[in-house]
Amino acid sequence: MLPIPYFRSFVLKKSISKIQTGQILTTIFQKLTIFLLLFVTITLYSNDKITLGLTGVTLKEDIVTLMNFKKYLAQHANIEVNLKFAKSYSIMESFITNESVDFAYVCGSTYVNLDKQHHVELLAIPTVNQKTLYSALIITKKQQPFKGLFELKDTIFAMSDPDSNSGSLVPFYELIQKGYNKDKFFKKIVFTYDHGESIQAVLSGFVDAASVDSMIYQAYINKNPHAKEELKIIDQFGDYPIPPFIIRKNINQDIKTNLRNALINMHKDPFGKAILQAMAIDNFIKPHNISYDKINRVKEFILNHKTK
Repeated sequence: MLPIPYFRSFVLKKSISKIQTGQILTTIFQKLTIFLLLFVTITLYSNDKITLGLTGVTLKEDIVTLMNFKKYLAQHANIEVNLKFAKSYSIMESFITNESVDFAYVCGSTYVNLDKQHHVELLAIPTVNQKTLYSALIITKKQQPFKGLFELKDTIFAMSDPDSNSGSLVPFYELIQKGYNKDKFFKKIVFTYDHGESIQAVLSGFVDAASVDSMIYQAYINKNPHAKEELKIIDQFGDYPIPPFIIRKNINQDIKTNLRNALINMHKDPFGKAILQAMAIDNFIKPHNISYDKINRVKEFILNHKTK
């Protein structure tokens, strides 16, 4: 039989041991609980987010289509997409270089500029009539007497953006090729910074004519069929490589792959197909065997002509 003092000491040690063991188990349980809570929180709230930049190569007035496009990418690329609009192509370039935009739907001219700086790569290419080509259309109202670009001397002319291929560079290029002074040919040039706005400027009589992207013109007519009765195409220049989807080179490869797959499978999905139809696009394809050298040559030709 243990002496009373020894027994008390033994019991006390056992009690302390139990308390310490309980504290250790409690601490482990608390840490495990915290870990599980953090894991669940991260799982619930760590969905990838990415910002899509949009310029004048989309019909911004059709906000429903753009929101549906955002929804489609969220569903099929498993990524949260924010939309960011840029008034001009030069602003979009700055958004991409300062990384406030991750991928974008841009004019071929913008891609040429960014590609030279090694900031971006091609993500996906749209097709129209099963071709990766589009044109610059010169449009006027039907009652106007003009029959071509070179008859528009001393008129008020709408261009979408100073760096737009179809909306600015192509008509300038054609005028210079014919020996005209591009800075003195038109009475006035109005930059609308949006192909849809250029079309509306013609319809309203604010300008006499405009140069617009053939894809956006078709999308506009699809949405506003009455406009087809009021407008006419008096000239067409092309074909040029179509405006692409581009993405920053330093974006995670898994995100690139998910976005590309969502785009190239879009026409197979009823919801995606409806969005494509609203954008006047057949489908998207992987970027292979496509060159934007033609647009680069147009840009360099105009630039070199300015310096003479």
